[in-house]
Amino acid sequence: MRSLFRSHGRHRATASDLAPVAALIAAGEADANDSAWCTEEARTTYHAMHADGSRTCWTCNTTTPKGS
Repeated sequence: MRSLFRSHGRHRATASDLAPVAALIAAGEADANDSAWCTEEARTTYHAMHADGSRTCWTCNTTTPKGS
């Protein structure tokens, strides 16, 4: 029964995976959160949006430069 409700195939972030993004927020380098295309995940995911125009994926911690 448990396998019916568990996700298969995609990595879900753990607390240690989110530590780099949490540090960006604490330092004031992340301004907002929004959905955006993740180049690593090849899908739209939730991102921390930075003041310089870059963004960091909450799922895989990949940082995408401004304009990408």
